[in-house]
Amino acid sequence: MRREHRGGDDPEDPRRRDHDDHMRELQRHRQTRAAKSIVLLALITILVLFIVWNAHRVLVSFVFFSSSIGLIWVMLACAVIGGVVGFFIGRPGRAIRFGHDDDDQD
Repeated sequence: MRREHRGGDDPEDPRRRDHDDHMRELQRHRQTRAAKSIVLLALITILVLFIVWNAHRVLVSFVFFSSSIGLIWVMLACAVIGGVVGFFIGRPGRAIRFGHDDDDQD
C-alpha cells in the first residue's frame, strides 16, 4: 500500500512555515494589544484618581476679578492654553514650510 503524503504536516513545507509565521505574528499582535490595553487602563485609573484628589475648590485671582473654582479646571485650562501656545510657537512659518524665500518673489 502506498500512503499519500500530506504537504501540510511536513515541517519543511513552505505552506507550513507560512502558517507558523502567521501564527507567531498573530500571537505578537495579541500580546501587543493586551499590553496597550493594560497601559491604557492604568493611565485612565491614574487620571480618575488625579481628578478625584484635586476636586476641591481654590480661589483663583484673575486680572479683574477673583473666583472660587475647582482646582482640576484650573489645571485643565492651563494645560489647554499651554498646548495651544506651544503649538503656535513650535509651528514653522508658512514661508519655511513651503520652501519659499521672500527674495524669490518677483
